[in-house]
Amino acid sequence: MINTDNWTERWPQHPVIRTFDPPRAVQVDIGKALPLGRGGAARADYVSLRVKSSSIYLAGLRPALQTHWLRMHDGQWLAAITVYVTDAAGTNSLELDMIVTADAITEPPAP
Repeated sequence: MINTDNWTERWPQHPVIRTFDPPRAVQVDIGKALPLGRGGAARADYVSLRVKSSSIYLAGLRPALQTHWLRMHDGQWLAAITVYVTDAAGTNSLELDMIVTADAITEPPAP
């Protein structure tokens, strides 16, 4: 959750924080949002079945809700999102708040 209650825009005609109320549906590419293959991740064949089946599943495209755009000091935009994740079996779920780069989100496909 992002609390912008104490944020005052210096140039209101060009806001650096944009809020979606209600949040808008997006999908997040977890590979772009969390490039986990860069050193810390173990090979899948070295991970126990207990961990594979009961840990959170963060891969591929996941549905999310975008609550804000946040402009960084270097001009880039970041997306504040809530992504819905499950365990590998799909029996447990949670909502995970994240800030990701703009290239990690897209509009969901039309139904």
